[in-house]
Amino acid sequence: MAIILICRLLTSVLVSDWADAYEYFSIGNQLELAGKYEEAIMYYEKTKELAPFSREIYLSLAGAFYQTRNYRKGIAVMNEALERFDPDLELYNTLAIGYIGQTEYDKAIKVYEKALAQDSSNVLIYSSLSILYEAVREPKKAQDILLIMPDSLLTTEIYTRLAAIGGRMNKPDEAITYYHRAYELDSTNVVAITGIATAFDIMQNPDSAVCYYELALQDDSFLQSAGRRLVELYAELDKYDRLIAIAVKLLDRDYYDAHMRRNLAFAYYKIGYNKKALSEFHVTSRLDPQDTYSRFYAARIYLEDGLHDAALKEINQAIKIDPSFIELWVYRAFIAIDKKDYILASQSLDQAAYYGGDMVQIYYLMGATAEMKEKYYDAYRFYSKGLALNPKNLPNLEAMANLYARLDREQEAAKIFSRIIEIDTTNASALNYVGYQYAEQAENLDLALELINRAMDLDPHNGFFIDSRGWVYYQMGEYEKARDDLLEAIEIEYDAVILEHLGDVYIKMNDLKKALQNYQEALELYPKSKKIKKKIQRLGQ
Repeated sequence: MAIILICRLLTSVLVSDWADAYEYFSIGNQLELAGKYEEAIMYYEKTKELAPFSREIYLSLAGAFYQTRNYRKGIAVMNEALERFDPDLELYNTLAIGYIGQTEYDKAIKVYEKALAQDSSNVLIYSSLSILYEAVREPKKAQDILLIMPDSLLTTEIYTRLAAIGGRMNKPDEAITYYHRAYELDSTNVVAITGIATAFDIMQNPDSAVCYYELALQDDSFLQSAGRRLVELYAELDKYDRLIAIAVKLLDRDYYDAHMRRNLAFAYYKIGYNKKALSEFHVTSRLDPQDTYSRFYAARIYLEDGLHDAALKEINQAIKIDPSFIELWVYRAFIAIDKKDYILASQSLDQAAYYGGDMVQIYYLMGATAEMKEKYYDAYRFYSKGLALNPKNLPNLEAMANLYARLDREQEAAKIFSRIIEIDTTNASALNYVGYQYAEQAENLDLALELINRAMDLDPHNGFFIDSRGWVYYQMGEYEKARDDLLEAIEIEYDAVILEHLGDVYIKMNDLKKALQNYQEALELYPKSKKIKKKIQRLGQ
């Protein structure tokens, strides 16, 4: 290339100056290639004195000035060249580079606009203008300049650039449109594919985002970027088998990626592979000693396996690392309650409250702890505090209702269960309880049957629900239906109340032998029942 430039140069120099011009330009060229720009400039300037009408020397001299960050002198050289020679893209482009070097983007834009007026078929001009418009924060112009390009110049690269600008303008729909056009031109263009995926991701359309991220994985180089985001999306969509497959590939490349290993462990946990999950959580804890999340889930696995001491050890280690992690205190309370260590449970809940935990949840757990200690007034007080903060909180409402039921205060319990049904029409326990109380009082039996049937629709194999319906049939006088339901219920739940109900049904059906048999079995299960004893005594008389 240097030889061609020299030949052009020599044709414009007087014959007597050929030797000097050739020598100076050649030396300047070699110095520039060696990175000695200041010295190159000196020889280029001597060549320019001998060959002022050679455009190539202006280009070389300006380029050397740019290399030394002396953009002002380089720009001056190119403006002189544009006055001396017919303007063309190479001259305009070299001048614009100088202005860009000085961050005078507006001046560079004007130069390229002149170049575009001269040549409207050059992709470089459109692309350069688009980049510069974005640099001066005019993204609409950056798009518009590309959109006026002739169709023959619109390539996948242009469409992906249009899409990227749309994305930066917070127009994901527009971005998808342009990425799709790029994809239509080249279905293997991974930039377009990941662009579509990212746009769907921004639009919170995870299913479509996953589809295109998966397509992007046809190019293995995108495993890190697309693969990592896929792992997060798979977790959101509960697609744990796919998450595991990608996470294993990523860990093959980087064994020490603690974040990815934790994701893998969580996926194993969610699909019930607790041993694998526990192993990965332990590896993650070693890779990242400050990782409280992995210790938290290791504790959950240990608790599910009944290993309370191991669970407590993991939680205590995590608390040492980050005592402000509220869920650790709450979960330590769960472990303590399961161990019947109510003092530790109370201490843990106090700490959760101290660090700003959800007091509605904390009052519920405090109430449950008090109830297990048979301190029913304290339990009532805690549940009431939780409901004062949130009157519609279902855990506190259900706990309060069950507390009333435990204390044989059925009317208060029924009122709260009725409130629960208003809030949650699919609460099977509440539906059954209210229906059963109507049956006990022999009131609103049609409504009672409707409520209990709704409960059974939600949980058709619940023996206590079936017993409730049998008891409604008993109160309605439909003894055969009652008997059939109660026989089914006792197969599921061998319970004293169900046996007593069945005995009552057999009395109505004049089968005293079976009635006595069921009362006696009921008394064996609940020997303190005076009511069952009286029924047996009546049959004996």
